[in-house]
Amino acid sequence: MSRYTDGNYLLQNPGWHAQDARWKLAHVLRAVKAARLSPHSVLDAGCGAGALINHWARHNPEIRFTGCDISPQAISLAKQHAPENVNFLCEAWADGTFDLALAIDVVEHVPDMERFLSELAQKAPVLILHVPLDLSFRTLIKPEILEEEYQTVGHIHFFTARYLKRLLKKRGWQILHAHYTNKYVERPPQLTGLKSRIGMCIRLLAHYLLPKSWAAFWVGGYSLMLAVKPKR
Repeated sequence: MSRYTDGNYLLQNPGWHAQDARWKLAHVLRAVKAARLSPHSVLDAGCGAGALINHWARHNPEIRFTGCDISPQAISLAKQHAPENVNFLCEAWADGTFDLALAIDVVEHVPDMERFLSELAQKAPVLILHVPLDLSFRTLIKPEILEEEYQTVGHIHFFTARYLKRLLKKRGWQILHAHYTNKYVERPPQLTGLKSRIGMCIRLLAHYLLPKSWAAFWVGGYSLMLAVKPKR
């Protein structure tokens, strides 16, 4: 886990993905609404630079937010822009319990995933998870993509939607809501090369013409946003 504490992760990912925070928050709020949640306290486990809950907190001063992360660099960034109703801790976990706990793009990073999920389940009656679906037909024919994911963003666990849902259900957790997200389609980058443009056309066609589960497997680039209720 040293890459998250020694500054190397920040060097490879300047801003700690804060540029994606508003996009992720929109999907979190969609899951919150679909699961009919009205939290008064929210824990963001593995909050990174904290931009997601900072944005959320500014528009909801009545909600108390706590973000925790093991990276001192990330927490330093988070505290720079924190509203009064947000508290950031450079710790693996915050004390106490909450109405809602988030783990947004975290599960794939932690070495002991089973322990992480067990500890997360003790923190709130409902959890919202966002997990990249790195396993696809594309990674089957080009497995070096997974190695690149490990080297650049530290993914050590890889998922399909079916495997992720089966993992949660095996723990006895109830899935209250699930939907696919795709940053490349919803927030397309500026593309100049012909090969990249062709690839984006294929992504768009798959996204709008195929069921999302098919597009996630055949084309890739998707994540799954879930609201789940842990077994008590």
